[in-house]
Amino acid sequence: MTRSGDFGQAAARSPLLWGGAAALGFYGLVHSQVLDHGLVTRYCASHPVEYITTTMFFIGLAALLIRWLETVVQGSRLSEPLLGRIPSGGQPVGDCEELLASLDRLPGSRQQDYLVRRVRDALDFVRRWGSPENLDEQLRYLADQDAAQLHARYALVRVIIWAIPMLGFLGTVIGLTMAIANLDVKVLEESSFEVVSGLAVAFDTTALALALSLLLMFAQFLTDRRESALLGEVDEQAAAELEGRFEHVAPTPDGQLTAVRRMAETVVEAAEQLVHGQAELWQQSLDAAAGRWAEMARSSGEQLERALAGALTEGLLAHAGQLAAAEKEAADRAIARWDSLQRSQAQQIEALRGLQSAMVQQGDVLARAVEASGQVARLQDALNRNLAALAGAKNFEQTVMSLAAAIHLLNARLADGPGREPAVDIESPTRSPKAA
Repeated sequence: MTRSGDFGQAAARSPLLWGGAAALGFYGLVHSQVLDHGLVTRYCASHPVEYITTTMFFIGLAALLIRWLETVVQGSRLSEPLLGRIPSGGQPVGDCEELLASLDRLPGSRQQDYLVRRVRDALDFVRRWGSPENLDEQLRYLADQDAAQLHARYALVRVIIWAIPMLGFLGTVIGLTMAIANLDVKVLEESSFEVVSGLAVAFDTTALALALSLLLMFAQFLTDRRESALLGEVDEQAAAELEGRFEHVAPTPDGQLTAVRRMAETVVEAAEQLVHGQAELWQQSLDAAAGRWAEMARSSGEQLERALAGALTEGLLAHAGQLAAAEKEAADRAIARWDSLQRSQAQQIEALRGLQSAMVQQGDVLARAVEASGQVARLQDALNRNLAALAGAKNFEQTVMSLAAAIHLLNARLADGPGREPAVDIESPTRSPKAA
């Protein structure tokens, strides 16, 4: 709401807005033939320079009218009291805060009045110094300051008053240029109309510019005079509002010490404000530095994390490659060992097969040997029986020789067996009759 109100007040006091609107309305009336006058059309709507000159005149006139109205309104408010009746004996200096608050409660339209600003600045001076001494000098200083600012408030009007004659001279140059350009000596009668039109533009723009600048100069003089009179009335009203309002301390021999004390207090207060501001600045610098350090630490941590992650990834990949190579080498060794084991097992199986064949052969030989042993036992029994039968025979020697031949034959057959059987005992348990 405050911003919108300020914008509305600025728009209401804008000379460009009101001057432009007045120029549009004026030319609307001219082109709609409401102002159907030959002089108006000739001097105000015959050339672009005239349009610009007239528009600038309306802007300057709007600025002067706005200043005049503000002066009239402020003059009508001077009779209204601002701070109330002055109590007998005066008020203490400590009431300055309350008086300033009462000025702040005034409507926004009065906050920029000369009197309100003058009284507010004077009260602020008394509050800061803690004494109404030198208040008269402060009021004179504020009056001189407003008078100096009065000259600056008419800067736009002075620029317009200076620019309008320049536009008139520009129109003169343009008109003369048109006249000279359209001048033809060979056909002087036919080109005379264009030459006269160019000269008309030159003189008309100059006459319009001089006339409008004179009007603005007189209007500025009247407005400036009225506002200067208002400033005089403001001086009187401000003095009436403030003179005798505050208590005056009787002068004492230590008046200079009091002034020095107030100056020292002011210096101390300024130093405290400076130290406070410097401390805030240092705190802001420290906060900014801490923020930068935190940001740097965060970025460094992120970079370190990325570097560690990359290194760890590379290490894991290398370790995985080494593990894969070791696993492959171990698998190759296991396969080689398994192949050699299979080959050794195959060789052992072949050897077992050969041993089995040999054992089968040995078993066959043993079977034959056992069979032969049985035959030898039966033969021995038979021989024993024969010997017993031949014991009483006469041809005993021949029989013995035949038996010896048979024994040799048996021994020859038994020589192929795994073991040797005991020799056949050819001796008879009984001696033969011849031997006896």
